[in-house]
Amino acid sequence: MIKFFRKIRQNLLMENKTGKYFKYAIGEIVLVVIGILIALQINNWNTERQNENIRTSFLKKLDAELDYNTNRLDTLYSKLNDIKEQNMKLYDTLLIGVKQHNVEPYLKHPGFNASRLNLSSSTFEQMKNTGNLHTLKSDTLLIAIETYYKLCEREDFYIMKINESIYKVSNDIHHGHKKAQLDYYIKGLDYALKNNAWLLNTESEAYGELMREFFKKTSALFDILRRIDRISDTSSNLKELIKKELENRYI
Repeated sequence: MIKFFRKIRQNLLMENKTGKYFKYAIGEIVLVVIGILIALQINNWNTERQNENIRTSFLKKLDAELDYNTNRLDTLYSKLNDIKEQNMKLYDTLLIGVKQHNVEPYLKHPGFNASRLNLSSSTFEQMKNTGNLHTLKSDTLLIAIETYYKLCEREDFYIMKINESIYKVSNDIHHGHKKAQLDYYIKGLDYALKNNAWLLNTESEAYGELMREFFKKTSALFDILRRIDRISDTSSNLKELIKKELENRYI
């Protein structure tokens, strides 16, 4: 093809057709420019298609990460809710007064440890580190993603603070549940009652401390469960946005 165009230029020069030669040269330049523009456009299309595939892959992985987090939260919620229900029943009995025949539920009660949420954010971090997070075309989706992970981080922090406050409540009580429970598991019920007679005395200072301990722990559980609910609701909304975004890509 190049030889063909070169031959045309040579013929025009040999025939001394300078005007036609310049017109032809300009036309050839225009054709070259058009060819370059077409090549650039095709390259841009290919690049955008590749980027679109990458974004789609990330959104699918993000959706899977949300499922993992939801399962983790559901398990944690179920566990803490069971302990909350136990706490409420035990507290109701405390209000009336513990008797010798029903003291064992207090001594067997495991308390609770609101461990870290341990939610996954690896896909989100990968999207940020590779710059793909801010290539999303939907501002609504981008804001929803960032909001969700900031919420997870913030609530995890507050839950650990709540947990620390519960440890402090237990450690500040000198006659409380932990000591009586330890006596029970080491030497049995009779020894635990003998060594912690306050359990059957609603007027004792230690009994009042036990009530306050159960009340504060139960209130903390309500707070933690509420925070877990908030994350779950935000996750559901984000999954719906991801679903719509993925559906739009295949229309």
